[in-house]
Amino acid sequence: MTEEQLKMQLERMQMMCKSFKSNSEKHIDFLPEFKASESINAILQQSDILTPENHREILRILADIDLTEHYDGSQWLDYKIHLNALLRHQGYHSGIF
Repeated sequence: MTEEQLKMQLERMQMMCKSFKSNSEKHIDFLPEFKASESINAILQQSDILTPENHREILRILADIDLTEHYDGSQWLDYKIHLNALLRHQGYHSGIF
């Protein structure tokens, strides 16, 4: 993945986070997806290179949302696909799928 593609992945993930936030104002089931994506995006924006600790924190956030009632629609799947691509690019197995 090129640097431009990575940048676009992150921008799309930020856009999806905004959408989760907007949707959560009308439907509470989107709130966990907003909070999770906001936290994950913050981790990804901290550094160009993820540490093992960052990776574990992302996986913990994903595990926590799986235990929570949430909308779990196609946009959440798309978010996880983007995240999976970023993690794999950095050499991490995501376990998302």
